[in-house]
Amino acid sequence: MDASTVDSNSTAALSNRPCGELARSGLLAQADFQTVDRLRELDRINLKIIYRDLAAPAIADVHAEYGSVMLSQGDRFCTCIVRKLFSCKGPWIGKGFCPIDRERGQGYNVFGTPDSRKVLLPMDTYIGGSNVVNGAAYILDYRKRNRGAVCWLRGELRVLSENLLLGMGTFGPWNPRWAKLRRTIPFLLYRTGPAEPQT
Repeated sequence: MDASTVDSNSTAALSNRPCGELARSGLLAQADFQTVDRLRELDRINLKIIYRDLAAPAIADVHAEYGSVMLSQGDRFCTCIVRKLFSCKGPWIGKGFCPIDRERGQGYNVFGTPDSRKVLLPMDTYIGGSNVVNGAAYILDYRKRNRGAVCWLRGELRVLSENLLLGMGTFGPWNPRWAKLRRTIPFLLYRTGPAEPQT
């Protein structure tokens, strides 16, 4: 798939799904759809097992905008609470990323609908150690560009395929001594097109 290609009919369908969930479209290969369907059925423990065996992308390889899919957050109550929190600024429909140089980049979150987008919650990105498993991950760091509770949120990504990234958010203290207080938030990103230019 050409990363610059966006199917307007399929992206419009995203606004009708909670948290921008994946619409059936021609944007992804059939194998990617099958991967998404399989991951949606897994609990958080099994998602972490899959995540553990994946590799971090290079900064230069994550230069696109992605739609989002929330994966299992535990029981139905926890899943509902996390979805509500992620939709506090409107439906969360994706993220975008732009490299700055070989070692760092920047990104943003997209809320609303494809026709009425709000680009919010900017982040710094870099390669660092995972909070969830051993090894490196592509880190999403909100601390320098935001205020409030979002500064307790740290995202990280590893590669499922050319167009799919498996993400693990952790919400809680950054200090490793308080790691047991963190909540893990699995999510999936699927490539939809080019990222917006960032200043």
